[in-house]
Amino acid sequence: MINQIEADAYSKSKARLTRLGQGLRLLIWLAGTLSISVAVMRWFMFDVRAWLPPTLAAYMPSGSLGLERRFAGFCIELIPLIAAIYILVMLYRIAGTCISGELFGSNVSQSYKNLGRGLILLGVANGLYTALITVVLTYSPNAGTIKIPLGLSTADLYLMVVGVAFVMLGHVMEEAYRIHQENSMIV
Repeated sequence: MINQIEADAYSKSKARLTRLGQGLRLLIWLAGTLSISVAVMRWFMFDVRAWLPPTLAAYMPSGSLGLERRFAGFCIELIPLIAAIYILVMLYRIAGTCISGELFGSNVSQSYKNLGRGLILLGVANGLYTALITVVLTYSPNAGTIKIPLGLSTADLYLMVVGVAFVMLGHVMEEAYRIHQENSMIV
């Protein structure tokens, strides 16, 4: 009787975990599609100034941007976009492990470590993005000057801190799984 109750509870938990993993995967696809769409629309379809953060929009030259600046801006936009897509891929993998019922193990811990590395890279990529976009927006062949801001925003630093936390979580999960494996071998 008790084994049947445990089996039913396990079955319900696994079904719930599978639904959550599938829902997360759908949200990841939507987030990736939206991110790529915004990157394209920002540089090729709409007024760039309205789609940039106010600190960057302040550097916009008067008038509209030429095609070469729009293309350069889009190429620079790919730097943080690739880091963000990498993060979404790691989340997709984590959701896949939830669907398969694997909550701990070397694959899961590695995915969490990679997720953390992606967050760190996104923080660095955002800082690089800001500097390079400012160069594109302020470059003027007539004036012979450009502005190159260097630094990281508080949000970029927080991304890196959270990334380090996820890397550490991955290490802790890996060690916990190793200890569990050792303990399961003891008869």
